[in-house]
Amino acid sequence: MLAMISGCTAGGAQETASASSTANVQHATLPSGAAAEQTAADQSGYTGLWAGTSVTNCMPLQPEARRCNAVVKITLQIFQQGSTLTGHYTCAMGTMVCRDSNNTGTIANGTVRGRSVGMRVMMPDGSSCLFNGRPASDNSNRLTGSYFCMQGGGYIEQGRFQVDRSY
Repeated sequence: MLAMISGCTAGGAQETASASSTANVQHATLPSGAAAEQTAADQSGYTGLWAGTSVTNCMPLQPEARRCNAVVKITLQIFQQGSTLTGHYTCAMGTMVCRDSNNTGTIANGTVRGRSVGMRVMMPDGSSCLFNGRPASDNSNRLTGSYFCMQGGGYIEQGRFQVDRSY
């Protein structure tokens, strides 16, 4: 009879310990604070329409010196599938016209790596621009970063961009 009682007691302790362990594991895996925001951003992905501006840097020996600090309005229509990004780019006049009147482009090669995104935008004139960004620390619906454009093996423009998700 003593063995039977201690067996029940031992089983009861195991159940209590097991339930306690499960609660601790479940609690440990629940995201909180910044981790919860990051999980929400990961689940929603980068699919959507992102609209904002890009600003050209001023470079020494810049091919088009008049474009120093040029601001243009841009949109990125992004489609995410896994870690791959595709989509469309548009540009509209801000303080200057779009470089070489490239008002549209195609996101030909985009990837998501952790919290960073990288996209190659192919322009109609054969040039391409690489956009590298990450969500703003205070707003996962805002991407900020830098870009640089190339044509014929050389840099022709570089700058920074900021876009907000419209939907």
